[in-house]
Amino acid sequence: MKRSALLLLLLGCASCGGEAPGAPAAARESPAAGSRATPGVGVELRRGSGPRELARIGLRGVWIGTEGGPLAWKPFIEPSRAADAWYFLGLYAPFKMKSSEGDLAFHGQGKGRPSSIEQRMILEWARQVATEAAGGRGGDAYGLVFALHQGGPADICEDVALYSSGEAAASACGWDREVMGRLAAAPLSRVYEWFDRLQPFQTGGGEPDESLQSSRLQARLIFAGRGSRIASAAEQEQIQAFAAALFAELSARRRGIAPPGLLLSPGAGARAAEIVLQLPEKPPPPPRPPSRTLTPGPSPAPSLPPSPGEGNEEGRAYSPLEPHTSASRRSRPQPER
Repeated sequence: MKRSALLLLLLGCASCGGEAPGAPAAARESPAAGSRATPGVGVELRRGSGPRELARIGLRGVWIGTEGGPLAWKPFIEPSRAADAWYFLGLYAPFKMKSSEGDLAFHGQGKGRPSSIEQRMILEWARQVATEAAGGRGGDAYGLVFALHQGGPADICEDVALYSSGEAAASACGWDREVMGRLAAAPLSRVYEWFDRLQPFQTGGGEPDESLQSSRLQARLIFAGRGSRIASAAEQEQIQAFAAALFAELSARRRGIAPPGLLLSPGAGARAAEIVLQLPEKPPPPPRPPSRTLTPGPSPAPSLPPSPGEGNEEGRAYSPLEPHTSASRRSRPQPER
C-alpha cells in the first residue's frame, strides 16, 4: 500500500518534504481576484506575501491563483475533500481568522459556532486543499503530525497517520482499504498542544529483536512537531500511546464498531447538517466563471451532502466522518505480505 511504504520512508529520515504530483490542469480561468466572490465559494484562504496566493474553495473544487490576478479552476484531487466541504459548510457559522499560516474567511451556512480548535482545523484543511490544487508539496506527507508503524512476525503490519487537519488514516497488512476518520475537538486540542510545543523526533526503527514473543510488535514513530522544546521520554511515550489508541479505534470502525473515544462518530456531521438545510439528492455541478459583463450577485447558500446511505453521481455513498476510500487511494498497490 502506498501510504504504508511512505510511512516507512518517513520513519527512516528526518524530513517530511517531497513533491507530489500536480493538480489537474485548469479547465478555465476566473475573473480577476479583485472582483466580488465567485458564486458557490465557501472558504477563502490568502497566504504568502508579494504577491499573496488566493484560494477560493467551493463544494467541488478550488479557484486558485494570485490575489489581484486571474484564478484558475481545479477540481479536488481527493474526492473526500467534497465531503469535508459539505460537512464544514453545513455545520459551522461564518467566521474569519488571521494567522501566520494564512488569513481565512469561512462562509458557512450552519448554526454551530466553531471553537478556536475547530477554526484551526478548518484552516489546516483549507491549507492542504490549496496546496493540492497548486500542485506544490502535497500528498500523504503534507500536513503530517505523526505516523506510527507497528510490525512483527507472521507478516503483521499496522500503520496509522494523523494530519494537522484532524484527518486520520489507518491501514494494515491484509486490509483491502484504508480506514479514515476525523479527531474530535478535545483530542485534537491535545495534539495541537504537542505539535506547537515539541520538536520533531523519531523513536524505534532499529533491527527487530528476535527474542521478543510473537505477540509483541516493534513500533516506529515519527513526530513532525514544529516547537522548540525537546520531547521527554514520557511525552514520547504519551504520543506513541495516543497513536496506538487511534489505530485501535479506526480498526474497530473497520469491523463495524464505533466506540466513543478519539474520533467523531460516523455520520455525526451528516446528521448535524440535515438539521440546518434541506439536502440535495446530488452534489451541485462545478461552478462556472461569472460573465464579465454582468454584475455578480451575492453568493448563494452552498448545498450540503447527501445523508448517509444516499449515493453520489458515481453511485457511491460516503460520509465525511465514515470510513471511505478515495479514487486515488483505491488505486494504490497493496502492501507486500
